[in-house]
Amino acid sequence: MSFRILIADDEQLERQALAHILGGLSDRGVELVEAANGRQAVAAASGGGIDLAFLDIRMPGMDGLEAARILRDADPGIHIVFVTAFDKFDYAREALRLGVDEYLVKPAAADEVLAMARRILDRLERERLGPGASSDGALSLLEDELRADLGRDLGRDLGRDLGRDADRDAEIRERLAAFLRLRGCQGRIAAALVLRPAGPAAPEPGPFPRRPIGRGTRELLERRLREAGWYALAGEGEPELRCLAVAPSSEGAEAEAEEALWAVLAALTEELRRSLGIRVLTGACLSPDGSPRFREARQAAALARIDRPVVILTDDPGPHAASEDADGPGAGAVERAVDYLREHLAENLSLVDVARAVGTAPSHLSRLFRRHRGETFVQVFCRLRVDAAKRLLRTGAYRVKETASLVGFKDTAYFCRVFRKYEGASPSEYQAGSG
Repeated sequence: MSFRILIADDEQLERQALAHILGGLSDRGVELVEAANGRQAVAAASGGGIDLAFLDIRMPGMDGLEAARILRDADPGIHIVFVTAFDKFDYAREALRLGVDEYLVKPAAADEVLAMARRILDRLERERLGPGASSDGALSLLEDELRADLGRDLGRDLGRDLGRDADRDAEIRERLAAFLRLRGCQGRIAAALVLRPAGPAAPEPGPFPRRPIGRGTRELLERRLREAGWYALAGEGEPELRCLAVAPSSEGAEAEAEEALWAVLAALTEELRRSLGIRVLTGACLSPDGSPRFREARQAAALARIDRPVVILTDDPGPHAASEDADGPGAGAVERAVDYLREHLAENLSLVDVARAVGTAPSHLSRLFRRHRGETFVQVFCRLRVDAAKRLLRTGAYRVKETASLVGFKDTAYFCRVFRKYEGASPSEYQAGSG
């Protein structure tokens, strides 16, 4: 079979580079047609005979979106790939509505372009032989966008505006929820995963990678989760890797999902140590409502340590989470401090340490805690530790002594006294009542 491929890009070098890459499809009987803008692309395809079009979204005059609409109206059977340096989610959604096959963010590696093109040509061949085209390509557009989102910093950079960060976290959760509905995954237990490097696994021989959390780790994580029946979507970033995982079905208890997830992550941790010579600390938060909580997953990752590299929490922020939305002067500094405490629960932090981390004076931060949280710094720190301990105890995987150590209490008896003060019950009584 032979195929005609249209390449439309207003940047000549980009157009030539893509043509050079696609020239590697000579074994498929490919003829390449070039266009410098959307109007030329429409004109080139007006006589028919274009099987596949690579369209740059941002072109002067008629952009790729408009050209795609016209091409699709004229020939519903044409296959389209959007190419752009702007990985905007709205573009991906529009592409999905237009029935576009793939979404390519440039600069793209030659092997990625060729693999994508071959997938589409294989689909074309199946269409010519008979019905049954797959719709997986359309959903991959949104996957690419969400993977890019997960690869960006979704955490709290202490130098950035808290409100914008919170809005961004909420926006991405909404995108993930919408995507899961499209995939038919609503009603399933979801998990937010955070993997962080813990340094090389010496003394094993061999060179250690300069970026322990990178593409290789991401691909291995996705592969192992999917082999276990979970849906997985991960994005690599610095200084951590974030992943959305969805349980295989809506059936089964949360405890069973937690056990299955823990088994995958524990095996992955050991595989990374053996095969790549690196150690990772992994935090996860299970959400029965299907809404991934990366903030809580980061907290779990902060509790992980070398001798217990996987920590899984459940999604139950409790009554004190509502106070995180406090506003007014100084609220941002308080919430940055609270976030900092969440991610350093096991450390012996002082008010001076935290004030330095968020860029304010200790005495001022102390007054802000009383004003916005109604508690002292020490009380807030203890409350956060107790909340984290409750989540650990509810899993049933941690004894009281282990839990105390994970959340930063060196003295188990003191931990039990603090726990009873806040919860009105001992840790063992709380754990028994949660079973």
